[in-house]
Amino acid sequence: MAIIDPDTNQRVPLDRDLAERYAKEVNAFNATECQHERSELRRGFNKGGGPIVKKQCLDCGLLLGNPVKRTTETELLPEIDEAQNPAYEAKRKGEWDTVRRRYVAVQESRWRGSVEGKSYFQRSHADYLASHEWADRRSLVMDRTNGLCEGCRKARAAEVHHLSYRNWGNEFLFELVALCGDCHDRIHRLNEDRETGCTGCVHAGDDGEWCHQFGMPCGAALIPGGACGSNRQGFVDAEQYG
Repeated sequence: MAIIDPDTNQRVPLDRDLAERYAKEVNAFNATECQHERSELRRGFNKGGGPIVKKQCLDCGLLLGNPVKRTTETELLPEIDEAQNPAYEAKRKGEWDTVRRRYVAVQESRWRGSVEGKSYFQRSHADYLASHEWADRRSLVMDRTNGLCEGCRKARAAEVHHLSYRNWGNEFLFELVALCGDCHDRIHRLNEDRETGCTGCVHAGDDGEWCHQFGMPCGAALIPGGACGSNRQGFVDAEQYG
């Protein structure tokens, strides 16, 4: 699972434990959405400028249901509060942006950390590759190819390689390929030497999401205080390599 950083509008993949907590928080937040239990008839105008009478929620300001027929007492009704619902929605968005910022901060702090010379993402990825989930997904890819390498279709496949880390932990099968040892080594060499992401950096992965220099997603490497940082201190121009 990935969330959108409300400040940068960039996707931030979450570790599985964070994704599970985030999903629960999404459900809890959605459960607090206004149920429109209090409402009253109010008068106002539609988008075309015509007069209308509609129910308006007293808690969130949403206009409810279909317009009601005007009567001789319509002018006695309170006016529709046009500002109430936009204010409610803005407040809800602010609350949810705060939640997303909290998860982004936790995930990015993990990526910054290191234990025994390995980034958190590297350690988390190693754990994932040892999991039952990965074993099942790997088996499906091998079944798809009948155990043959999808690079050369001659040798037996020995590895399942990520073409993309966009859905890391819950990959589509088309994001994974079965490769023999030679083809696996070859694709890693190609990935290291090609201009593929981070706009012209030789170290970016095929889909622009994986940094081979720092061993983590490009988005994590580029955050302020990250391995590469917002000033892109690890940038190497791919054009230097012809």
